Amino acid sequence: METWPAEVIRAFNRSKFCRDETKKYELIVYKPIESILQDGPQCGLVALAMAMNIHSCNTTVQNIFEKAKELLYTIQGELFDARVIPNLCEQFNLKATLHRWTNITDLIECLKSNHVCLVPYDSDANHEPCLKKGHRAHWLLVHGYLKEITSFSSNDYDLVLVQHGKSKNLGAFSLLDLFQSNGQLIEADFKRRIESDYCVPKDGSLRDTLCNLFIGI
Repeated sequence: METWPAEVIRAFNRSKFCRDETKKYELIVYKPIESILQDGPQCGLVALAMAMNIHSCNTTVQNIFEKAKELLYTIQGELFDARVIPNLCEQFNLKATLHRWTNITDLIECLKSNHVCLVPYDSDANHEPCLKKGHRAHWLLVHGYLKEITSFSSNDYDLVLVQHGKSKNLGAFSLLDLFQSNGQLIEADFKRRIESDYCVPKDGSLRDTLCNLFIGI
């Protein structure tokens, strides 16, 4: 732990597992990024902008928003369909791949392959993953992985290092919690469904557009 970057140590010390002295962690993957705060419902675009900047695209949230709006993917910056992100990235000469997240290790393998991952999930009041059926849908960027090394047969205590548009601080979230949150994104919040200024699936279902999906970039 002493060799970890300072921001990773701070993120770990804020995590819910830091006080469990029986658990030991190894930093497997980490790509430092510069945080971007969102302005309005732009969490997906902000996460995408951070991913693009890692790959030296050096674009802005505004540029991505304008292109997404031109392609009719968004109205205010919201992204309720992960499937459009690869094509959106293509507009900026960046390759992105849509993954189905069926096994908890799928995300780990993507990170180990030198990618960062955009993940939709339900965000609790403290921004950590929760289970609200998609009513608190949010996007984050996973760009690091802490493996719990005393439970070799399990990933239940592993942590992912994340950034999202509502905090400047690096987060260390439970991989299991994120996996479970992503897998229960089934419907958009009713208020979003009836508002005409949000681009939401017509029936409000997120089963095909966010649930069990993530993007590797």
